[in-house]
Amino acid sequence: MKNRGKLLSGFIIFSMLFTIVLAGCSSNNANELPDSGAESPAADNPDAKKIDLTMFMGTSGKDYPDGVDPSDNPFIDIVEKYSNVNLKMNVPGYADFKTKSDLLLASGKLPDIMHSWYPEEMEKAADEGAFIDLKKYYDNSPIVQKVISPEMMELAKSSDGHYYRIPMSYSDAPLGAGLLTRYDLVEKYNDGKWPTTIDEWVALMEKEHEADPSAIVMSNRVMGDKGLSYGGVMYYQLYGAPVYGYRVQNSKVISTFELPEYRAATVLMNKLFEDGVLEKDFATGKNYFSAWANNNSLMQWNSSDQLVPAAQDAASGQNDPLTKTWKLAMAPPLTEYPTDAKYVWPYKNMPISGHGVYISTSSKNPDRAWKVIEGFASDALKEAVYWGTEGETYTVKDGKRIPDAAKLGDKNRAWTLGLMIIHGFVTGQDVKQALSTQIMGPDYAKVVYDSQIPIAELAEQKGYALSNFFRASDEASKKAAEEKQFITKTTVEAIMGRISMDEFDKQVAVYHDKYGFMYDEMTTYLNDNKDELLKKGVIEAGW
Repeated sequence: MKNRGKLLSGFIIFSMLFTIVLAGCSSNNANELPDSGAESPAADNPDAKKIDLTMFMGTSGKDYPDGVDPSDNPFIDIVEKYSNVNLKMNVPGYADFKTKSDLLLASGKLPDIMHSWYPEEMEKAADEGAFIDLKKYYDNSPIVQKVISPEMMELAKSSDGHYYRIPMSYSDAPLGAGLLTRYDLVEKYNDGKWPTTIDEWVALMEKEHEADPSAIVMSNRVMGDKGLSYGGVMYYQLYGAPVYGYRVQNSKVISTFELPEYRAATVLMNKLFEDGVLEKDFATGKNYFSAWANNNSLMQWNSSDQLVPAAQDAASGQNDPLTKTWKLAMAPPLTEYPTDAKYVWPYKNMPISGHGVYISTSSKNPDRAWKVIEGFASDALKEAVYWGTEGETYTVKDGKRIPDAAKLGDKNRAWTLGLMIIHGFVTGQDVKQALSTQIMGPDYAKVVYDSQIPIAELAEQKGYALSNFFRASDEASKKAAEEKQFITKTTVEAIMGRISMDEFDKQVAVYHDKYGFMYDEMTTYLNDNKDELLKKGVIEAGW
């Protein structure tokens, strides 16, 4: 069974910066051949002399394999040809990226172009003069405008109104989050009927636990200061009181830790712990990965964009035929909740990620540096990364492209996805759906994709989260880790019965005195910027 431990690597590592495995949804005709057509010339003067430019870029978690030269390979050649430059690439390994990025910013000796997924640090450096405003370039660039909309540019704008960053698109990602579930277990223990209430989910978990005591029905993952996540937070989510979250109520921002719904969810979690449904070692999180791979965990709270890669991995079997019996789907929303349903609905994904590309003020040729950015935004690079070459990574039949899953999924090719610093790691949905249909079969693939639709509809209704726009004070930022640790400790102790609920209530009062100011800051920001937030799609600003 050793191979099953790798089974759900595509979605259990949700804290990774991006999902590069096959995910997402597109139209039925998305894999039709695109119209042919040449892209814009590399420079205003095609006879212009080719120049050298420098670029610092991260791998975004997919380090280059041995033998790949970041400055000389068929993919970066596409960018160089378009922009008419020789790029000297500085691409550190993922583990070293932050350190080397910080050193570069501190040195003041910046490359012509810089890529980063730390927007706050980059904006701070830009405000100090490190990077130029890119708005005039963007306004005259149909290529970049095709990928990054004006709305995206506004969302990437700095706090003082500058456009230092060309952001990465995240607009193709399936929207929302919910209960990512082993539907085959729902079939086995509930005759295929989806639970419609919290009580019904609890009853199903109890039934599985009774029928299979070896199963870890409900597991938990520890992520640094966040001692509860994934399987450990799903009932808090269903109560509309997500762990480490907030709620907007009557134009006031409240920590969910102080809500009566949070307390009720904790009482339920204590019962599940006592009954053995919640694993006894949940506080350590040490069994989380193996629980999903080997011990029939029923469900977890996860983003919808993680469903397809997980379902695809399961369908392929990962060399273990037993996993082919798995069926994964997003559970439908409940028909009733113990709170106002809008607090349970998932937020809409922001259409951009934290990634961005910048041009330094010290660049010897910012015009040509912009052409490099356009090269990364080009259709030619996107096609090469996601589809590859006809006859090598895909074939054409009846005017449609048929991907070669083995070749496109070759681990030695995975690094190329890190080049999608403008298009984004969740684009390429056409090839992803074609591959998923090929691996899962059309009937099951339809079930998987269809299960994402209700989640996306709720996310559209809820809009963007206030937290995407709010920036905490230095004092609040310094307290953030400590606050999460307080919530973790108190919640875990109450779930395990080490403190009574009366003692839990006293700790909530202590929490309010120590950390309530953090939410007071959010309330002030909300009320000072309500009209602007509503225009941006932060619907909860009006709650």
